[in-house]
Amino acid sequence: MKKILILGGTGFVGRILTENLIKLDILPVLFNRGKRSPGIFPELRHITGDRLIPDDVKQMANENWDVVIDFSCMHPVNLDEITEMLKGKAGRYIFISTASVYPMNDPEFWKQPVKEDAQTLPCTPEQKVDPDVGATYGEKKAECERILLSKDWLDSIIFRPGLIYGRYDYTDRFYYWLYRVHNNNKILLPDGGKESFTATFSEDFAELIRAAIDIPKHDKVYNAVTHTPVTLKQYISDATVLLGKSPELVSVSNEFIEENKIQPWADLPAWVGAMNMCMDNSKASNDFPVFFHTFNESLKRCVDYYSSLGWKAPIAGLTYERENELIEKALG
Repeated sequence: MKKILILGGTGFVGRILTENLIKLDILPVLFNRGKRSPGIFPELRHITGDRLIPDDVKQMANENWDVVIDFSCMHPVNLDEITEMLKGKAGRYIFISTASVYPMNDPEFWKQPVKEDAQTLPCTPEQKVDPDVGATYGEKKAECERILLSKDWLDSIIFRPGLIYGRYDYTDRFYYWLYRVHNNNKILLPDGGKESFTATFSEDFAELIRAAIDIPKHDKVYNAVTHTPVTLKQYISDATVLLGKSPELVSVSNEFIEENKIQPWADLPAWVGAMNMCMDNSKASNDFPVFFHTFNESLKRCVDYYSSLGWKAPIAGLTYERENELIEKALG
């Protein structure tokens, strides 16, 4: 049995992966701070530590690992230090990156589905060491990728997921729209919901990572979106059918959005503005023996999951009060 170390493993996709491995009688070791879902997976060995503290990292660097799966890295310097500590002790390093390594605010860049060889963001020396992750998240992740790719002695696989949705999602970005359809109220829809996007279904992504543990031949970098392009309007339409609802869609122009200081992504989750944002996943689909659910199938599984939770109000996006104010203004 392979000896697997997961950095993270108790939150979102890492939690699903860990559950799936246990079902296969594979018992990974989890390294994390113990703050998310404390007490989960009592049957597993846990190494409690902070990856930013060298003495904590030494706990995992004192052993040999067949595979290391890194969900939690945000800082390039930290990744460089950890991989150097694990030199000769880690067989394969699977790194969870992000679609944010691509230029997210460049409509020209996204005119066609983006492939893995497209340009990624530069990272300045100041950004590399800046402790603030939020402002330079994509730049830091892109630099992390370059660090891994520079280590020719390391058998690494890099996955770039899009917006991840599904079971255990604690961000509620995808759920925001599903919740509004479920409540059958008027929904503020940006620009007719016509822009296309690709996202990453958590259950499929976990299976993709599991397959990466054993695959003998592989490339270095993979886009990890799990369905063909879909529009926000199609998402809402599919959800309407699955939930048996008929909400009224109130489409507003991009000018209305700008005038009212509505923020793409922050106020209207999963919508990045007046542009498509699709990634090509043909390489991952061809190289890994993994089944991807269709978008509609994944949506049905999301409906079942959120039904089991009782349809709690999402933490992401516009409040209902603010949305209703905007809808009243749009309707005149």
